[in-house]
Amino acid sequence: MAKPVSQPRRQPVANPYAKKKKITSVAAPDTVTAIGYAPKRPHDQTHNPRGLCTSVPSPPPVTATTTFSQAFGDVDPDANFGEEERAQQAAFDQSLASNNPSNLNPRDNHTLLQPHSLHISTRQRGNPILAHIRNVPHQFSTMVPDYIFAPTRCALYLSLRYHNLHPNYIHRRIAELKSDFEYRMLLCHVDIDDNTSPLLFLNDLCVQNNFTLILAWSEEEAARYLETVKAFDGKDASILQKRDFTTHVDQVSHALGSVRSVNKTDSSQLLNQFGCWKNLAGASIEELSVCPGVGPKKVRRLWEAFHRPFSTEMKKRRKERETEKQSKDGKVVQDNTIANYE
Repeated sequence: MAKPVSQPRRQPVANPYAKKKKITSVAAPDTVTAIGYAPKRPHDQTHNPRGLCTSVPSPPPVTATTTFSQAFGDVDPDANFGEEERAQQAAFDQSLASNNPSNLNPRDNHTLLQPHSLHISTRQRGNPILAHIRNVPHQFSTMVPDYIFAPTRCALYLSLRYHNLHPNYIHRRIAELKSDFEYRMLLCHVDIDDNTSPLLFLNDLCVQNNFTLILAWSEEEAARYLETVKAFDGKDASILQKRDFTTHVDQVSHALGSVRSVNKTDSSQLLNQFGCWKNLAGASIEELSVCPGVGPKKVRRLWEAFHRPFSTEMKKRRKERETEKQSKDGKVVQDNTIANYE
């Protein structure tokens, strides 16, 4: 008969959330539980060069269910941290604090600004024009001017009403700015009726200090000026320069585009229909009406653009020539009628 196999006895699982019992250690007669002289023991005393030691309670037993806080809750992270290490850590923290941008002065902070956004000074918080800036990214920064578009372009904001109350404000702001930026704009909000004398003074002040004076009669207009300057920052003048049309198709499209409501599609249709500029300029209203996509209004405007005189004097001369021609034709017809009658 086979003997029954004995099952292994299960160990009780410790509850990790159970309240730990205080472990009281019994000190030896020749040891000191507080601070004092005692023989060094590696397990229950901390190292001290003078021989002083402090009894350290033994940590609780670690099991499979012990949490991290239970296992290392009694460990002091600064137990082996001497005076030399503390001095090195303090020096490192001080170096980090010295390199922190928040401790830099506003003038040194200009080099740390990101160029893709419109930077607004923290002193401009509460300005009502900021609610109308929606088309460009913007953020608040600590700096000398009120607005920075690029590392070499900035702007100051001034209200004429505030200028009448504090006339020395703009002088102080210009003195703070010095000569840090190449392009400097003074955005002036004209919010008073009697503005002739203050504007003349500001115009003279801007000429003397190399500022560009921009006048805005509303908060929305002032915000649009800031957005426009930031949007076109870094772009050259090629978008404003005249384009050179080298091909015949581009030249015809540009010329026909000057006629009202005639677009590039209509220009290409007319050029394909008539083949060249000469045939198009000499076409009649009936021939222009045949072109697909060109309505009666466009036909009439095209025909008038080709046949209407450019000035009133030319129109008068053309009418005089037509009248003389008609009178001559009528006289010739009358002479021929009389000759035939005779």
